[in-house]
Amino acid sequence: MELTIAITLWVSFGAFLFFPTVRAPRLFSRTAIALCAAEFLACVLWTAGRTCIAPGCPAIGATAHTAARIDIPALTALMLVGAAVYGLRVARTW
Repeated sequence: MELTIAITLWVSFGAFLFFPTVRAPRLFSRTAIALCAAEFLACVLWTAGRTCIAPGCPAIGATAHTAARIDIPALTALMLVGAAVYGLRVARTW
């Protein structure tokens, strides 16, 4: 589970650094850094939800855990597929 989170953070930040290098549209790099920030925030909320004793904290922690484990990695994969499709379409016009 933590491996999925680490890979998502690494891939999304790496994509943020890579997309401007290959002159991809700014939308891709902005999406990559937004997904990286969302993953980091979900990890922080998940950790805080596990140790907090206030009412509502366990629900926030569970929601953040699901987002960090399933939702954000799926969106990151979708972004990478979209970037690959865009790259192939651009390469075809050369």
